[in-house]
Amino acid sequence: MIRSLLRPDCYVIVVEHDLSILDYLSDYVCVLYGKPAVYGVVTAPFSVREGINIFLDGHVPTENLRFRDESLQFRVGEVGEEFLIDKSRGFGYPKMSKTLGTFQLDIEPGAFTDSEILVMMGENGTGKTTFCKMLAGAEKPDGDQKVPEMHISMKPQKITPKFQGTVRQLFFKKIKAAFISPQFQTDVYRPLKIDDFIDQEVQNLSGGELQRVAIVLALGMPADIYVIDEPSAYLDSEQRIIAARVIKRFIMHAKKTAFVVEHDFIMATYLADRVIVFDGQPSKKAHANPPEALVTGCNRFLKSLDVTFRRDPNTYRPRINKQFSQLDAEQKANGQHFFLEEDGADELLEEEGDEEDDDEEEILTEKESCIVRLREPGA
Repeated sequence: MIRSLLRPDCYVIVVEHDLSILDYLSDYVCVLYGKPAVYGVVTAPFSVREGINIFLDGHVPTENLRFRDESLQFRVGEVGEEFLIDKSRGFGYPKMSKTLGTFQLDIEPGAFTDSEILVMMGENGTGKTTFCKMLAGAEKPDGDQKVPEMHISMKPQKITPKFQGTVRQLFFKKIKAAFISPQFQTDVYRPLKIDDFIDQEVQNLSGGELQRVAIVLALGMPADIYVIDEPSAYLDSEQRIIAARVIKRFIMHAKKTAFVVEHDFIMATYLADRVIVFDGQPSKKAHANPPEALVTGCNRFLKSLDVTFRRDPNTYRPRINKQFSQLDAEQKANGQHFFLEEDGADELLEEEGDEEDDDEEEILTEKESCIVRLREPGA
């Protein structure tokens, strides 16, 4: 729909924080950097792959300028070597169903362990938030079905600030033990840069600031299971990656379990150890599959959307293939909608990725020539 607005005499400028969507939508990218609420700088246009990789790397090579101390490289489903994975405790939930008005949700039974993050994938209106509420005890399953009692901390999808006071006062009231813990400060508080607004009134916070406060509050509560509904909402691209790292690091250090609802595909695949795919007819009848491996679940979900992903060889981020491209057709023919580096896929990905990047460079050259013509006197 957005690309249909393009005309020979018309440009479309898009501001987007989801890097997968930005990658697929754009012909070229300008990177913005600076200090929030102080100043900002816009770079010259780059090809899509180069522009996004410059943003993630934090370095503009054409200007030999570094605007971030560290790069934001990551691997899908990575687990740092410093984490000791503990899966000694097992949990589960039974086969359940829930009817809300004309909407019906059927949930297959599932099992999970400590030190595990399960990401829920599905279209809007397929019952992901309803399932979260059932796990947290806010919604009861139909009939005699029961969710096992567990200590659960939940970050809701919608955040409504009611607390009268500052962020610091809120933390001391709700999560004092965690807030004064050096480990929690290192793993959660400092990376999310809460100090920037710690003494501001909660009622005056922006959407992104509220989201970061809500993540800190949810992770600061003592619990066996952490249910986090859409942690990327209102966060910019850099904050999303940082939030994903914070959640993963906390869950692995605390040896707990997390259920995460996330629509940002890069963030979802970075977080997930396993996935729960929701399918069916949105807002009418939906079905939650049992937890399954990341690649299997992503293939199931992406097949329903008729979309394929490849992996960037430099930053390892998932990239959407252009529809009807050679790699898109090959992956669909092989049933591999989600491609990782296993089975010698690296060479194929780099070769095909270079072909698509050549197309991006041609587009950029054409656009740059248009910009030059527009700047000429009398143009």
